[in-house]
Amino acid sequence: MLLPQIKKFEDGELNVPLEYIEAKNGSSSASYEGIMLHSKYNPEREAEQLVSTCSDDCPCAVFLAFGLGYAPIVFAKKHPDAALILVEKDPVFLFAAFATLDWQPVLEHSEIIFAVDADVQTASSLIRPHNSNDMAIFSNAAWTSHDKEYFETLRSAISRDSHKNQVNTNTLEKFSRLWLRNSCKNLPYLAQLGGVKDYFGIAPSTVPFVVLAAGPSLETILPHLAELKKRAVLICVDTALRACLNAGVEPDFIVLVDPQYACARHVEFLSSPTSVLIAESAVWPSVFRFNCREIVLCSSLFPIGQYFERHLGQKGALGAGGSVATTAWDFARKCGAKKIYMAGMDLGFPGKQTHIRGSQFEERSHRLSKRTNTAESDGVNALFSACPKKGCDYNGNEMLTDERMSIFSWWFENSCATAIQDGQETLTLTPQSLAIKGIKKSDVSEILSMPPMEREKEGFFIRAQKQKILSQEEAKNAGSYQSVLNSFKSRLQKLRDLAKKGRSLCKKGMQDRLKIPEVNAELSRIDAQILSSDAKDAAALVFPTERQLKELSKNLPESPELKALSYSDLIYTELNRAIEEYLELL
Repeated sequence: MLLPQIKKFEDGELNVPLEYIEAKNGSSSASYEGIMLHSKYNPEREAEQLVSTCSDDCPCAVFLAFGLGYAPIVFAKKHPDAALILVEKDPVFLFAAFATLDWQPVLEHSEIIFAVDADVQTASSLIRPHNSNDMAIFSNAAWTSHDKEYFETLRSAISRDSHKNQVNTNTLEKFSRLWLRNSCKNLPYLAQLGGVKDYFGIAPSTVPFVVLAAGPSLETILPHLAELKKRAVLICVDTALRACLNAGVEPDFIVLVDPQYACARHVEFLSSPTSVLIAESAVWPSVFRFNCREIVLCSSLFPIGQYFERHLGQKGALGAGGSVATTAWDFARKCGAKKIYMAGMDLGFPGKQTHIRGSQFEERSHRLSKRTNTAESDGVNALFSACPKKGCDYNGNEMLTDERMSIFSWWFENSCATAIQDGQETLTLTPQSLAIKGIKKSDVSEILSMPPMEREKEGFFIRAQKQKILSQEEAKNAGSYQSVLNSFKSRLQKLRDLAKKGRSLCKKGMQDRLKIPEVNAELSRIDAQILSSDAKDAAALVFPTERQLKELSKNLPESPELKALSYSDLIYTELNRAIEEYLELL
């Protein structure tokens, strides 16, 4: 597709708004609307200096526009093994660059990606797999001046992805062992309990779904909750359950997927006999003692649960955007709801409040309050601890939010766009919440004006029970829980033996350098066996993160051969430690 358009460029059919000039060293330079894209003196040296700012082991470089292409060409020559992603909104600027300089080093690069005339979502999705702290981003105001808004939006999307990755890494390092302990403790429930998939796709099109989150604005909905339940399926997140029960209403569904004990406390000592509890298999074990109509599982977010589901039967995947409200919304969407109303999903602090009154968060602040650390101090910390910034609610009023909430907002924005394409509409009953593109403002009167729909709701639950019976029949064809557990232990033990053998070979090579070629060949065979094991991902849960591995490998020998063996020894040591931890808990 490019060649005909380049031919048009050469024939003068494409209008390129660049003014070309000759630099002092004789090279080509250019300006756009009076703004120089490159140096007037030596564009090559300028590009060399720019590319030299990234490390020798840079894994990826992203160019958000690139002028005539001096910098990408230099990068391609200096980093032949790094990923190279070039983003240009206007194809004419790319063709102009192709016609001006020799792009052969870039076009022959081993891992080159062009994102040309791609929307922000597509461009960011190409960059996302490479997004890390070591990724280099090259951009300047001159290169992007022809479409500032596009490149600023893309830059924000990349920054958001980077922040999300950072949050995920921090969370993994902090909670991985908690997830492992809970998962191992709860494994039998994967064989005993049904899955949320029994509810997927069977909701009546006339019945709306209402997701109840625990933001301060939920207070405005509680007086109408009893009438709403007659006309809609109520999905309550764990943090909002106490408020709903205090209002005298048991929701149809309760969603609790966070493994922390603090989240289990949201339902501790409560009872909701007519509600269905949706849980993840790694939640705090006491959650499974909650008094309710039924407990169903969603597909596990963690490797050990995923392994057992592959052998015992899938439970049904639900989206995870960092907040339990995202999971509750995705459940409503997958049930087939045509209209999903959100209530109390503030993603900010309307009136400088953090949660609805009476929630565990507020009660904890009062419970732990003391003279030197009052409940008010705890509230201020919640308001300002995550990079606060200003946003707008659905009425256009300014409100306080933060970077963490922005990640949730971005998740909803993207997910709602997909839902709209499927004919599913998302609205909010609380306009005091942070405004999210794709979610429309509504009013509780819209639902209250509908006729009661208890019969349609009951039919929904009956169909789910019929589907549950079919799922139970399918589960009989799967292996027994004990046989899957024994097989998993056996695979872990084989991995442990391979890791021990790998460590022994590494020490052998480090003691006698003449044996390094022989050792490397054997290590390659061991690595192939490890990578082919379907238990390796489960072991990865408590394996060090990339950031932790960097810290652990700081003092490796300088010799390339010994450094490689020492790093391999570190990997095998950590793999062995992770598997020992698993086997002890199992």
